[in-house]
Amino acid sequence: MNPRVIALQGATNCRDLGDIRTADGRVIRRGLLFRSDSLAELIGDDFERLEALGLRTICDLRHESERIRKPNRLPADTQIRQHAIGFFPRGAKELIPSLGPHSDEMTVHSALAGYYRNFPLDHSSDYARMFEALLAPDAMPALIHCTSGKDRTGFGIALILMALGVSREDIVADYLLSNLAPRDLRYMVPKGVPDAALSALMKVRADYLEASFAAIDEHWSSEQDFLHDAVGLSERAIRRLRDLLLV
Repeated sequence: MNPRVIALQGATNCRDLGDIRTADGRVIRRGLLFRSDSLAELIGDDFERLEALGLRTICDLRHESERIRKPNRLPADTQIRQHAIGFFPRGAKELIPSLGPHSDEMTVHSALAGYYRNFPLDHSSDYARMFEALLAPDAMPALIHCTSGKDRTGFGIALILMALGVSREDIVADYLLSNLAPRDLRYMVPKGVPDAALSALMKVRADYLEASFAAIDEHWSSEQDFLHDAVGLSERAIRRLRDLLLV
């Protein structure tokens, strides 16, 4: 098991972002920033393990309908501040119902690549709210999650790592770790969807995140311009984030 993985029975894709190196040689501190899939199915010792993380902030990127259907299960009497920053990627609501017996792997790949290309174009304001939550006083330790912890969370974490100065190569390497523990999304799709299409839906590929990077490169002159102009991160905010998370 990857040493950064947080072993939970009810959340298979939870891990610490600590120990990731920036391009200038600094390191993300352990125990301050976590990413995960849904926390709606935590059971047994999961609550004790989650409580041990000392979380102060959770950013939930699930759409309101997802949160209502499967609300987070957190330790009793928790003081964690939960921020509902939910959205569906453009086209997501149409993809799942459209899947059927004749769906194939390439259909899913094409749709997901489209989501990722649209993340920086359509959802920068949503991710701006995520950064606002992370930069609030006493926000750390913090956890970012969605349903499977790979797409909306994957791009959100990519933005955080980008702001911290992590190379794209290392951002993609962390992103691909989600393939070690794919969440079963079978309950979300119509019956009869072929295993190949279902497997594609549950996994990530480097070219998905690279589609996001390509969109950024096409529409902004640099990553810093994107973070400043689209996400609203000032140089001061980026310095504060780095002071909070890097050593």
